[in-house]
Amino acid sequence: MASGTFQSLPVPTTALDGRISAIVLDPGGNPADVVNKGTPITVRIEWNLTGFLVPLLAGTWNLHVSVDEIGGPHDFNEPSAPVPVPLNGTPDYRREIVLSSLQPGRTYSLIASLAYRNPAGSPAPLGGYVNVGTVNVLL
Repeated sequence: MASGTFQSLPVPTTALDGRISAIVLDPGGNPADVVNKGTPITVRIEWNLTGFLVPLLAGTWNLHVSVDEIGGPHDFNEPSAPVPVPLNGTPDYRREIVLSSLQPGRTYSLIASLAYRNPAGSPAPLGGYVNVGTVNVLL
């Protein structure tokens, strides 16, 4: 599982901090970086908040995976509109995003991105990203 960078609000880390990580899984739930053509893969993203402010946070996380074909034009976000994940007062979150449109014979770089919006819907400096790695799709 790859670890990423988490940006917290400008408060002491004892008040609020976080971690984010992600992994690519094949349909059997095994870590994968090479898959057969036509095989959907799952990006499992987990993030965790720590600090005494966690139960007081409200709003929504927005999550997506950026897919970049290395050396080619097949770049996109999955899903095209980020997945909204309501904050629920707990510190631990996990979501899975399935990628089913990867093209055979190509290699992709994957980055999971997490952004926060406050209850009014405005962005705030809280969130993170993780370079999940590369996936090679066989011919």
